[in-house]
Amino acid sequence: MQLVEFSTWFQTNALQQLKQSLQQMTQLIDEQIQIHSMEHKSSNLLPSDYLKFQAERCINSFKVNILSELEQACLSKKFCFDVKTTIDKPIKLDTGLTLMQRAKLTAAAHALHSLPQLAFLDIETDSPNINTANILQISIIKPVLNLDHNTLNYLTTWSSYVLPWEGYTQKNNTAYHINKIGDKELEKAMEISDAMLFATYHLCQTVIVGYNINHFDIPILKRHINSHTDEPLLYKYSIDLYPAIWKNKKQQLGDAIRAYNLPNNPNPHDATADASCCIDLLCEVIERNELPNTEDDLLDLFGSPKNEWQHYKKYKIIDINPESKSYSHLLYATPASSLKRKLSQISTS
Repeated sequence: MQLVEFSTWFQTNALQQLKQSLQQMTQLIDEQIQIHSMEHKSSNLLPSDYLKFQAERCINSFKVNILSELEQACLSKKFCFDVKTTIDKPIKLDTGLTLMQRAKLTAAAHALHSLPQLAFLDIETDSPNINTANILQISIIKPVLNLDHNTLNYLTTWSSYVLPWEGYTQKNNTAYHINKIGDKELEKAMEISDAMLFATYHLCQTVIVGYNINHFDIPILKRHINSHTDEPLLYKYSIDLYPAIWKNKKQQLGDAIRAYNLPNNPNPHDATADASCCIDLLCEVIERNELPNTEDDLLDLFGSPKNEWQHYKKYKIIDINPESKSYSHLLYATPASSLKRKLSQISTS
């Protein structure tokens, strides 16, 4: 295969494709203006909504054409990149990130930088019953952002299979047909007591994000932490993407990924893969202004009627951790009527 420097190839071909798209747009606008002027005897002044519509069509046409050309080129060429700049800041190496992961994190940084430290959580269990389910796998992904230098963004990931008790085997996993966690995975699993200590450490002082975590992952995790450790789970609060996305129906994580036109989950029902998909989902709902991207606005949402899922009132988008002293006061806010009575008593005493 021919070796080609990517930036040179892309610049040349992108300019050609963009020029073609612009020519098509210009020709189309000229024709439409002429016809419209003859029909309405109006001037050549163009409304902004019309211009935005045509510009968006032009950009989409360019995007489709250049991606199609790149896909064809990848069949006959191998691309390389001529590194021209030198990184002049300390870099955290050995993060294990792929190029795709680093690119996606850099693209997401602007949507996440105003939030506290996030921890994307997912667990796999042997049952859907939150009162009896055993944890078989847990994954926590934490993005570390450096807005001054995009190349320094990275993810820290802790993931482990979990052994519920000594002698637990694949036969005990009634959800094996879903998560495929069998004897091979359980051989390298961490004991439940150690796994819960690791979880409390990695989630401490974070904002937990996940899919259906407020009603499933976090309650199960808390139950096992309370049973196997003396350490409290000291996360700040949680953001549940399940009720944030679906307003009046139940849907799975895969449905949410398809609804938002995000890349397919390569390994559904694997805790690390599912937690990683939630990074894409959170960024997308923030980009669409379906969730705020500042802590103050998220905490305002907690006290709002919009925080409750219309389908089931017990499902909340934002949920405060009662163990977190910094936010627990929001759980016990004084009702307005009681506050007015107290102020009235004070003023008359």
